Amino acid sequence: MTSMKAPISGLFLIAANVVPLIGVLFFEWDTLLVLALFWIENLIIGLFNLLRMLVVLFVNKLPGDSFTLIFFIVHYGAFCAGHGAILTGLLPYPAVDYQAYFAFESPGVARLFLDGAAVFLGFIEHFSPMILIGLAGLVLSHSVSFVEHFVLRGEMYRLSVNKLMLRPYQHIIVMHIGLIGGALLLELLASPVWLLALIVVLKIAFDFRQHRGRHKPPSEVTNF
Repeated sequence: MTSMKAPISGLFLIAANVVPLIGVLFFEWDTLLVLALFWIENLIIGLFNLLRMLVVLFVNKLPGDSFTLIFFIVHYGAFCAGHGAILTGLLPYPAVDYQAYFAFESPGVARLFLDGAAVFLGFIEHFSPMILIGLAGLVLSHSVSFVEHFVLRGEMYRLSVNKLMLRPYQHIIVMHIGLIGGALLLELLASPVWLLALIVVLKIAFDFRQHRGRHKPPSEVTNF
């Protein structure tokens, strides 16, 4: 496959992240809306990674890797759900009870998943339609990246299920720490617009750098 110096997915990534920046600067998007959008992006990343794992599982015909896929669903989902609960606890957002959305009780890890789902549904309900505009851009950006790199540039033939399972954590661990730190700082300083805009700009720079490093052509990287 020929490699382009400026992959089109990088341009879509920047454009998608400029949406919340415009929202902050011109449409009064507040701290919670922006951080909610970035938290939901972690779910989008997980869903696209799950799709990649399923494709690789099918291409390589290795049913033994199915356990890795199941482990990823449980661990990544619980990780994001726990982070969502922490984030809503740090910010001035009404407590979310999963029973407001689900008419049954569930203990243990399943309860954590229900709490995470309730946080997601609460964000969508509270911030629509603005958050849907931001999410549309992010879904489009990740879709373009999936097609360009995973399908057209043949990553589906070079990546294993085990490598794919670990891949999102390189991004979301930093993002989760950044979101919690940003939430604390914004609350401490009463959410000035300039600081919220700066956080969005830093996220754009971080995402673009991660994107370029993750999708280097085979001639530039030997094992990822």
